[in-house]
Amino acid sequence: MPRCRLLNIYQNQKEDMEFKNKIRRWLAPMMLALTNFHNVNAQDVGYLCNPPLPYMPVKLDILFIGNSFSIDTSSALPSILESLGVSTVNVYVMYKGGCSMKQHWEHFMGNKKAYELYHYNYLGERKLSNSISLNEVFSTYAFDIVVFQQYSLESGNYDTYEPYLSKLIQAYKLTTLSPRTTFAFNQTWAYSSKNKNLSRYKNQEGMYNSIVAACKKMKARSGIDVIIPCGTAVQNARNIEALKTEGELTRDDLHIDLNMGRYLLGCTFYEAIIAPCLGRNIHNDISIIGKSGAPNQVNNSNRRLLQDCAKLAVANNWSVSEMPEPEK
Repeated sequence: MPRCRLLNIYQNQKEDMEFKNKIRRWLAPMMLALTNFHNVNAQDVGYLCNPPLPYMPVKLDILFIGNSFSIDTSSALPSILESLGVSTVNVYVMYKGGCSMKQHWEHFMGNKKAYELYHYNYLGERKLSNSISLNEVFSTYAFDIVVFQQYSLESGNYDTYEPYLSKLIQAYKLTTLSPRTTFAFNQTWAYSSKNKNLSRYKNQEGMYNSIVAACKKMKARSGIDVIIPCGTAVQNARNIEALKTEGELTRDDLHIDLNMGRYLLGCTFYEAIIAPCLGRNIHNDISIIGKSGAPNQVNNSNRRLLQDCAKLAVANNWSVSEMPEPEK
């Protein structure tokens, strides 16, 4: 076949695909509004049949819909992936500061370019866009896993999760290119005991317990059974003398510490989502996070403790675990 004809066929197919994608993006919000999401009731137990995590995929693409806590959770992954020799995992974070699930839903319905898009893999962190919408990302990229997260101050109140979580899931299902996606949920952490907003929950323990209760209810009601238990991992570490910091593993009584804290969250993300897919043990990671002599640096003296805090949280999502001590 002549080369010019092949080029014409390719161009026609490309234009046809672009036209179809435009139509899908234009119709999706109206379809969702008119059908009321097939009358999904967020009070129905297990309204989602969640596929299991993919096992030994050729590549693993993960979308994180969140805010600054999502950045905190993902930032140490490049170091971990590079150390473990994992080059096939890509994490994309849709970042909008302080964004709740209600606001995510409103941004989707308004097709607002409210987000920055970050990409994390073994090569590092890269910003892909300064202004992009959920609609565009859903209908342009195919993801194996999508992670949701609630705004931290509202994480302990399940009533703020719905109906927005169920609507976001339906929105994704009607607009995604992916034929199969597993949904996960990031359990956020309780603030430092010095944070003034803790008054809503009385104290740090009260905030942690409320977050756990809300996440348990979300799991039962939604069917999202893959939990990234960052909140529990942080509480595990706070109970270990060798891991205690002035800010209680935070840098501002709210966001996680840049070294030990982010590494702990990265280990938890890896252990909950990536390790089950690829079969690589976090104990093989030998990352050094932070400059030599810097406060809270991750090094040979504390790395294994942080990894074990993450492992225990993934094994027991809902309560603080005691670190087993070997016999002397």
